[in-house]
Amino acid sequence: MTETANIAVVSFDRFVHGNDADKRAVARELYDAFSTVGWVYLKDHGIPQERVDEIFGLAKTFFSLPLQQKLTWKLSDAEVNQGYTADGAEANGGVDHKECYEHRRFANPSCPSRSDLAGFKPTMDDFYSQCLTLGLNVLKCLAIAMDLGDDFFDAITTKADPQLRLIHYPEIEKKVVEQQGHARIIPHTDFGLCTLLFQDSVGGLEVDPFHTGEFKAALPIPGTVLINIADLMQRLTNDRCRSTLHRVVSPKAAGDVLPARFSIPFFIHPDPEALIDPVVKEKDETKKYEAVNAGEWRRWNTARNYQLPEVAVGTGITAA
Repeated sequence: MTETANIAVVSFDRFVHGNDADKRAVARELYDAFSTVGWVYLKDHGIPQERVDEIFGLAKTFFSLPLQQKLTWKLSDAEVNQGYTADGAEANGGVDHKECYEHRRFANPSCPSRSDLAGFKPTMDDFYSQCLTLGLNVLKCLAIAMDLGDDFFDAITTKADPQLRLIHYPEIEKKVVEQQGHARIIPHTDFGLCTLLFQDSVGGLEVDPFHTGEFKAALPIPGTVLINIADLMQRLTNDRCRSTLHRVVSPKAAGDVLPARFSIPFFIHPDPEALIDPVVKEKDETKKYEAVNAGEWRRWNTARNYQLPEVAVGTGITAA
């Protein structure tokens, strides 16, 4: 039986509405979580549950469209990294049984039009804005906790273009998902700064905080958003914050056929021209990573994950 991961639940209300001492206390709680297990459940985060439920409903409507119609919005460019991907299209070293839609901040050329799906783009844009505000506040918490100054991340997120993803894991026979090399999502780390994740009630997410192969369940907690550190943040903080493995497997209570599952991650990336150079704070501290260009890092990882044409990368780009 899989154990439940020991992930802290932190209220964000004191950061949003509290005084300076309150903000620093919340920042420390988040940093403690991110520097140990790499994850935190955030409650009282400011995005109404009604809005989250609305986006889950929108995802169900979108993914219920005919496959050929969804393929007209197919993701095909690592630079743009926007649009639809069908079941099995994302390859992380195995076969993931899911389909996705990616939404971006500045340009969404492969987005359903008003005539295709009424209200889709403005609703996604509005939710995107709410997630971006929350994500930037989480980055501010890290800056405060590390004594880097409240505005440390402002310089590398002015033109940040995060990625809002709708994910549908279709109903599927358990024996298909549990064969070698297959999963709902195989074990991986995220490659940006951090990720906000809204889950439905189905379950199946597991995390491996210490990369020991001992995965533990990260169960859905109503009213929270689950936040995890990603590879670029681990590099930037010189391993102070932990980017940890996670996967999606069969829910433990499932029978021979797994129920459909939906999730909504928001992947936070820095400005494409930002140089991610590890922060060294101690006198004898050694940088554990070479500096990388954030845009090249993102394009390279995207091309690899979706088996798109190779892109040029700068020096030092290796999996964190």
